[in-house]
Formats: sequence, C-alpha cells, structure tokens
Amino acid sequence: SLARLHSRVMSALLLQMRCRLPVAMRCSTGASPQPGSIGRSLRCYSSKPSRFGAKKRTQVLEKEAEPAKGDWTASEPIRGRFGQQQQEPIAPAQNSFPSYADVRERQQQQMGSQFDNLSGGVVDHMRRVYATLAAGIGISAGASIFAMATPLGMVHPLIPGLGAVVPLLGLMYTSKHTHSPALRAGLFAAFAGMSGWAMAPLLALALKVSPMVVPQALAITTGLFGTMTALSLFARPGSMLRLGVPLGAGVLMLLACGIAGMFVPVTSAWYPLLHSVQLYGGLGLFTLYVAYDTQNMIAEYEMGEDDHLKHATDLFINFKAIFQRVLFMLMGSNNDDQ
Repeated sequence: SLARLHSRVMSALLLQMRCRLPVAMRCSTGASPQPGSIGRSLRCYSSKPSRFGAKKRTQVLEKEAEPAKGDWTASEPIRGRFGQQQQEPIAPAQNSFPSYADVRERQQQQMGSQFDNLSGGVVDHMRRVYATLAAGIGISAGASIFAMATPLGMVHPLIPGLGAVVPLLGLMYTSKHTHSPALRAGLFAAFAGMSGWAMAPLLALALKVSPMVVPQALAITTGLFGTMTALSLFARPGSMLRLGVPLGAGVLMLLACGIAGMFVPVTSAWYPLLHSVQLYGGLGLFTLYVAYDTQNMIAEYEMGEDDHLKHATDLFINFKAIFQRVLFMLMGSNNDDQ
C-alpha cells in the first residue's frame, strides 16, 4: 500500500508539473525537452526504441519564441511594413527629376510667342546685335563702292573672299572676356570690309545690267530678313532651334554642289541642276537660317553668352548670302526681258 500511495503521489506531481509547462514544451514521450539549433525549436528525446529499428525516436516540436529585447525583428517599422498593423506611413522617396506637374507648369509659363517671353536684358542685347549688323552692312557697302572706284575692283573675288576667313576665325576663337573689345571690333570690321570687296565685281556687273537691280535686291533682302526675324519672334520659344541639324546638312549639300560645279563644264547637263540648287536651295536655306539664328541668339544670351559681335556675324553671313542670290535672280530676269 505504501508503494501504491507513493506511485500515486508521484503521478499527481508529474501531472501537475506537466500542466504548468507551455503547450509547445510538452512532449508526448514524457522526456525532458532540449533546445534545438535551428528555428529555436525544442527537441524531445525518448529512450524507448522505435518499432522501425533500434534508433531512438525523436519528436521535434516547433515553438515560436518571444523575441529578445534589442532584436531587429522586434522593431515596429519592420513589423508594420510586412504585417497588417502598420501605423506610420512610409514617406515617399525624393525624386531628383522634375515631376510631371513641374514640367507642365513650366510649359504653361512659356506659353505664347518668343516675343512675349523676352526679358529686358534680351531686348538690349538684340539692339546691340542689330546695330552692329547695320554697321557691318554699311562697312561692306562702303568697301564695295571703294573697290569699284579703284583698281581693287579688278582683283579676283576669291582672294578677298579667302582673306575674309582670317578675321572670321579670329572672331569665332576669341572671347569678349579675354580679349580687347577694340581688337574684336576691328576683326568684325575687317571681315565685313573684305566681304564687300569680294562682292565688288558682282555689283559692277549688276549695275551694267540695270542700275535698279542693286537697290531692288537690297530691298528684297531686307524684307526677307525682317520677315523671318518677325516669324521667329512670334513663334513659340525654341521652336526654330529644331532646324539646326537639317540646316547644317543643307550647308554641306550646298558646299558639295559648289565644289562639283567647279569641275562640271557649262555645257554639261548637270550644270543647270547644280546652279539651281546653289541659287534657289541656298536662298531658302539662308532665309531659314535667319529665323534659326534669331532664336539661337536669344537662347544663348539666356545661357550667359552675350557676345553681340558673334551673333551679328552670324546674321551678317545670312544677309550677304541672301543678297547675292536675290541679285543673281534679278540679273537673270532682266537678261530674259532684254
């Protein structure tokens, strides 16, 4: 009876201890649990042999332990990010590129014509450019008149034409911030004067055809120049700058036609075609260049390039090319009438 009472007392004590343990730590085998190495599981080993062999039976009971203090898995932002109990919203990342709203607002601010978006500094810069351009045209006209009145008019136009490239390169490769303004103004005057000297034989021939040809060509050229300038000012800002690549390709085509015309005889069937491309194609090309250079001048000034001599030189080249082609066309029409 004492042995039976002792057995019952021990059984009651074991049952009481088993009830006090967590559910996940109870083992059906009655063995003491031992912690595992992976996943914080508790393994219970039984000393009873298995029916499948002499190996000991192992039962693994998984238990999700409480996270320790200082563990990164217990942080609220992580649990809130992957769980359903997210309390603080995640702030969106800052984007360095402008948003669609910013681009749309900028486009709305630039709505209108180029003339509507002109600032006071741009207007003053354009006045200096056109004043310099008028001075260059006057110097060129005076050099042409002087050359026609002197033996300099008998010089082949190729010589002063190639000589004008020297001051032109000097203007392009000098800056108003590093070189003297008087030096650069002298280079511009030399370029305009030698360009007028190179046109002296053509003007003398045109005056022999008709005394009114040269004033008519000058008036038509001024009208075309003013029309394209107004067109560029009343167009959308930067819309003419898209013509840069096509206009550059057109200049290369004109250069190729000019070189080919030197080696093609006048009696060849290709000569009229090359002449027409040089005449009419060049007229349309440099007329479009007036609009392009006008908006390009404004864009460069807004980016900090305020060299009025350089911009006046670009417009002077356009004016001269248009004038030459208009003069050729008027001379051809007068010859046909006669």
